[in-house]
Amino acid sequence: MSIVGTLVISKCGHDKGECYVISAIIDDKHVFVANGENRQVAKAKRKNIRHLSITKSRVAAIDDLGIKGAIKTFKRGNG
Repeated sequence: MSIVGTLVISKCGHDKGECYVISAIIDDKHVFVANGENRQVAKAKRKNIRHLSITKSRVAAIDDLGIKGAIKTFKRGNG
């Protein structure tokens, strides 16, 4: 099962607590994440997988609009 499209929460760094979606896998330790707003898919952030908390939520379409909507829904449901 691929983790691309999985909603994650940053555990470390200046973006601690921010929600992202994994947009691509770089290698076995790093991924690209995007949130559809300041980190769009075209300019995704490189993150170490150890610094992410993986949720059970997934996004169907890996585009800025779909990611932004999924994060908004997730935050609404998890306060």
